[in-house]
Amino acid sequence: MQSFYDRLGSILRDRLDSDEDPFDDWEPHAGSTRQAGNSTERNPPPRPGNKPKRVTVPRELVEDFRVLGIAPGSSPEECKSAWKSLLKENHPDMHAQDAKKQTESNHTAIRITNSYRKIKHWYETGFVS
Repeated sequence: MQSFYDRLGSILRDRLDSDEDPFDDWEPHAGSTRQAGNSTERNPPPRPGNKPKRVTVPRELVEDFRVLGIAPGSSPEECKSAWKSLLKENHPDMHAQDAKKQTESNHTAIRITNSYRKIKHWYETGFVS
Protein backbone atom coordinates (compact mmCIF):
# COMPACT_ATOMS: atom_id res chain seq x y z
CA MET A 1 0.00 0.00 0.00
CA GLN A 2 1.26 3.43 -0.95
CA SER A 3 1.78 5.91 1.90
CA PHE A 4 0.16 9.32 2.01
CA TYR A 5 3.41 11.13 1.27
CA ASP A 6 4.25 8.86 -1.65
CA ARG A 7 0.81 9.51 -3.14
CA LEU A 8 1.21 13.27 -2.57
CA GLY A 9 4.62 13.20 -4.23
CA SER A 10 3.27 11.44 -7.31
CA ILE A 11 0.40 13.94 -7.60
CA LEU A 12 2.83 16.85 -7.39
CA ARG A 13 5.15 15.28 -9.93
CA ASP A 14 2.27 14.80 -12.35
CA ARG A 15 1.15 18.39 -11.91
CA LEU A 16 4.63 19.87 -12.18
CA ASP A 17 5.42 17.90 -15.31
CA SER A 18 2.45 19.41 -17.11
CA ASP A 19 2.27 22.95 -18.51
CA GLU A 20 -0.85 23.79 -16.50
CA ASP A 21 -0.57 25.96 -13.43
CA PRO A 22 -1.36 23.71 -10.45
CA PHE A 23 -2.71 26.64 -8.49
CA ASP A 24 -5.28 27.85 -11.01
CA ASP A 25 -8.08 25.89 -9.38
CA TRP A 26 -6.99 26.57 -5.84
CA GLU A 27 -8.66 29.43 -3.95
CA PRO A 28 -7.66 29.66 -0.31
CA HIS A 29 -10.53 31.99 0.64
CA ALA A 30 -13.33 30.84 -1.62
CA GLY A 31 -16.83 31.72 -0.49
CA SER A 32 -18.12 32.84 2.84
CA THR A 33 -17.71 29.53 4.65
CA ARG A 34 -14.84 27.89 6.39
CA GLN A 35 -14.34 24.23 7.00
CA ALA A 36 -12.77 22.61 10.04
CA GLY A 37 -12.83 18.86 10.40
CA ASN A 38 -16.22 17.56 9.35
CA SER A 39 -18.12 20.78 9.93
CA THR A 40 -18.58 23.78 7.71
CA GLU A 41 -19.53 27.09 9.23
CA ARG A 42 -20.35 30.49 7.84
CA ASN A 43 -17.83 33.30 8.24
CA PRO A 44 -19.28 36.30 10.00
CA PRO A 45 -19.46 39.45 7.91
CA PRO A 46 -16.76 42.01 8.59
CA ARG A 47 -17.65 44.55 11.23
CA PRO A 48 -17.70 48.12 10.07
CA GLY A 49 -15.34 50.45 11.86
CA ASN A 50 -17.45 52.66 14.07
CA LYS A 51 -14.74 55.13 14.88
CA PRO A 52 -16.24 58.47 15.67
CA LYS A 53 -15.38 61.17 13.19
CA ARG A 54 -13.58 64.13 14.65
CA VAL A 55 -13.26 67.55 13.10
CA THR A 56 -10.59 70.12 13.72
CA VAL A 57 -11.79 72.78 16.12
CA PRO A 58 -10.49 76.28 16.80
CA ARG A 59 -8.26 76.70 19.82
CA GLU A 60 -10.89 78.85 21.53
CA LEU A 61 -13.24 75.86 21.74
CA VAL A 62 -10.82 73.24 23.06
CA GLU A 63 -11.47 74.32 26.66
CA ASP A 64 -15.23 74.19 26.07
CA PHE A 65 -14.97 70.59 24.88
CA ARG A 66 -12.88 69.86 27.97
CA VAL A 67 -15.60 71.37 30.19
CA LEU A 68 -18.09 68.93 28.67
CA GLY A 69 -15.62 66.09 29.21
CA ILE A 70 -15.40 65.00 25.57
CA ALA A 71 -12.69 64.99 22.94
CA PRO A 72 -12.32 68.13 20.84
CA GLY A 73 -14.11 67.73 17.52
CA SER A 74 -16.78 65.36 18.81
CA SER A 75 -20.07 65.31 16.96
CA PRO A 76 -22.91 67.66 17.94
CA GLU A 77 -24.91 64.67 19.19
CA GLU A 78 -22.08 63.65 21.54
CA CYS A 79 -21.84 67.25 22.76
CA LYS A 80 -25.55 67.40 23.49
CA SER A 81 -25.63 64.11 25.40
CA ALA A 82 -22.57 65.13 27.45
CA TRP A 83 -24.19 68.50 28.22
CA LYS A 84 -27.42 66.84 29.34
CA SER A 85 -25.71 64.30 31.58
CA LEU A 86 -23.44 66.93 33.17
CA LEU A 87 -26.38 69.25 33.73
CA LYS A 88 -28.31 66.47 35.47
CA GLU A 89 -25.36 65.86 37.80
CA ASN A 90 -24.69 69.54 38.53
CA HIS A 91 -28.17 71.05 38.53
CA PRO A 92 -28.69 73.61 41.35
CA ASP A 93 -31.97 71.99 42.40
CA MET A 94 -30.03 68.89 43.45
CA HIS A 95 -28.55 70.89 46.34
CA ALA A 96 -31.58 72.85 47.52
CA GLN A 97 -30.80 72.24 51.23
CA ASP A 98 -27.23 73.58 51.17
CA ALA A 99 -26.95 77.17 49.94
CA LYS A 100 -23.18 77.00 49.39
CA LYS A 101 -23.37 73.83 47.27
CA GLN A 102 -26.33 75.27 45.38
CA THR A 103 -24.31 78.38 44.48
CA GLU A 104 -21.35 76.26 43.33
CA SER A 105 -23.53 74.00 41.23
CA ASN A 106 -25.25 77.05 39.76
CA HIS A 107 -21.88 78.41 38.57
CA THR A 108 -20.92 74.98 37.23
CA ALA A 109 -24.24 74.61 35.38
CA ILE A 110 -23.83 78.07 33.83
CA ARG A 111 -20.30 77.20 32.69
CA ILE A 112 -21.45 73.88 31.19
CA THR A 113 -24.36 75.53 29.38
CA ASN A 114 -22.23 78.38 28.04
CA SER A 115 -19.65 75.91 26.72
CA TYR A 116 -22.35 73.86 25.02
CA ARG A 117 -23.89 76.97 23.47
CA LYS A 118 -20.53 78.10 22.07
CA ILE A 119 -19.90 74.67 20.55
CA LYS A 120 -23.43 74.45 19.16
CA HIS A 121 -23.13 77.95 17.65
CA TRP A 122 -19.81 77.00 16.05
CA TYR A 123 -21.28 73.84 14.50
CA GLU A 124 -24.29 75.77 13.14
CA THR A 125 -22.50 78.85 11.81
CA GLY A 126 -18.81 78.03 11.60
CA PHE A 127 -17.90 81.04 13.70
CA VAL A 128 -16.72 81.16 17.31
CA SER A 129 -18.87 83.49 19.37
